[in-house]
Amino acid sequence: MALDRSIVDEVFETPDAAANGCDLAVIATPVNRIASLAQALAGQFPELTLTDVGSTKGGLVRELLGTASAKQFVPAHPIAGSEKSGAEHARADLFDDKPIVITPSGEELPRHMSAATEFWRATGGRIVTMPAEQHDATLALTSHLPHLLSSLAARQITREMLALVGTGWLDTTRVAAGDADLWTAIVSENRDAILSAIEQSRSDLDTLQTIVNQGDDAALRTWLDTAKQIRQSAQT
Repeated sequence: MALDRSIVDEVFETPDAAANGCDLAVIATPVNRIASLAQALAGQFPELTLTDVGSTKGGLVRELLGTASAKQFVPAHPIAGSEKSGAEHARADLFDDKPIVITPSGEELPRHMSAATEFWRATGGRIVTMPAEQHDATLALTSHLPHLLSSLAARQITREMLALVGTGWLDTTRVAAGDADLWTAIVSENRDAILSAIEQSRSDLDTLQTIVNQGDDAALRTWLDTAKQIRQSAQT
């Protein structure tokens, strides 16, 4: 399908065949496979610039530190896309004005950092640079925990209830339709930050339970209005 839609010019059986003769390669595998592939490609192609699209960065950066691949590999995370995957869901404007987070290890050679940065800028995205640990702590709250909460909401109902779901439930559970293997790898790689986010949510849920249990409508209104304002700020 990717060939038919002119999304790619060629398809290869192996990563090394695809990277042969290239100036830059983007690793777009589940996060638990990126480091090993980066090291393999760097070993075969010492002039190749490498980057990735992984949703977790701390473990990846730590694993590559001190290796030859760290000089060639520029960790990146384009914050774009949806729960859908595959060539059939490809979009030319996918990265337009979306944040592309780069989390340097500090070991990248300048020419590789420059090449990767220019590549990502050419997609139409906005380059944001931050430490890998800051990225992971932030994404635990803005992406990883929301995905798990979406899945939790989906699990709360029985199949018999599906006839009565509305747009609110559908919107809330949209990302729960994502690939389970992909998200298992993400949670495994960012476990500590996600556990911290879960504990924070547990505390917030306890507060909400107390408000509802006490029938404190004023506190509930404030709680809901705060959430409303945060959500509206994200749309501006």
